[in-house]
Amino acid sequence: LTGYANGGLSATVPYKLKWVDVLGGESGFLDLVDYANKEDIEIYPDFDFAYIHKQEIFDGISLKDDAVRTIDNRYTTKRQYDASIQTFKTSFAVALSPSSYEKLYDNFRDKYLKTGNQYISVATLGTDLNSDFNDDDPYHREDSKDFTKALLARLDEDYSKVLVDGGNSYAVEYADVILNASLTSSKYNKTRESI
Repeated sequence: LTGYANGGLSATVPYKLKWVDVLGGESGFLDLVDYANKEDIEIYPDFDFAYIHKQEIFDGISLKDDAVRTIDNRYTTKRQYDASIQTFKTSFAVALSPSSYEKLYDNFRDKYLKTGNQYISVATLGTDLNSDFNDDDPYHREDSKDFTKALLARLDEDYSKVLVDGGNSYAVEYADVILNASLTSSKYNKTRESI
């Protein structure tokens, strides 16, 4: 389920948990979980711990403390390469420092567990590692991987099944469901062959 909580498709970070009213709100989600449990259906609401799509007052995020910085001290956003125009397109989703994952999850965890749903999607944690060049609190990609693995390990402990996107090798051991897993090699120097 994408866009089911915290403001819809352009959601706030998963610090608070507020189900979208037009989709039934909290009671509607609890009814859906109850039905799904009776029918043996797995429901995976998606929460993005890696990017800030929208900010609100008291959402648990301070750009100064929690957003990723570039080497020249600017905030960075999620970009994807578009082969048709041969350039990167930005989504204006500000990258979140991996050091903030634990703070967000600590506040989010109990509220979500109370719903009784034993499944969760954290799609971007399976594909994206963001370095943070903040002068006061810098982290490189290996640090980011460690923070991401720590959160995935907690999710794996707390839920029956965890869903990720892409399935980078660091995420595979914690994921039960992987969407959009690559079926071929990138053909880069060290990965020339597909298995």
